[in-house]
Amino acid sequence: MFLRRFVLAALWMTLVLTLGFSFFGKQRTEVIVLPVLKAFVPGASSAQLRAAHEVVRKVVHLSEYAVLALLWFQTLVARRTWTPRRASWAAISICLLCAFADEAHQSMLLARTGSARDLVLDGSGALAMLIVARSRREMSDTVVVSGGQAIEPAD
Repeated sequence: MFLRRFVLAALWMTLVLTLGFSFFGKQRTEVIVLPVLKAFVPGASSAQLRAAHEVVRKVVHLSEYAVLALLWFQTLVARRTWTPRRASWAAISICLLCAFADEAHQSMLLARTGSARDLVLDGSGALAMLIVARSRREMSDTVVVSGGQAIEPAD
């Protein structure tokens, strides 16, 4: 079980880092995304479509790192020796290192630019997901007795 989760998290991280290559730059994705946006909003101006394209790209940043954080959290917490707190810290660390490596790589490419704003955006997506995942995990670990009082499990 752990190995399968680890492989899935590592594969997703590979995909995230692959999306940082020049092939997935703004100029390349415009060719695909702008016609789709135009089909959904036929009356939009070119400037509005380009702004929507930028929003789509930022939402993708948030989403890919949210999924990455969730996969690493689930992988690490499945080890049974890791508490949700420890798994959260490790998962956010992995995500931030991945985001930093991605932005550093992009800063060396001619067609891409590394951005501290994107690093913060990536970290925000990961952090938001970890807050939700950890709170859900801790809520599911809480046992409710018939008296209506919650009893925390022993670590």
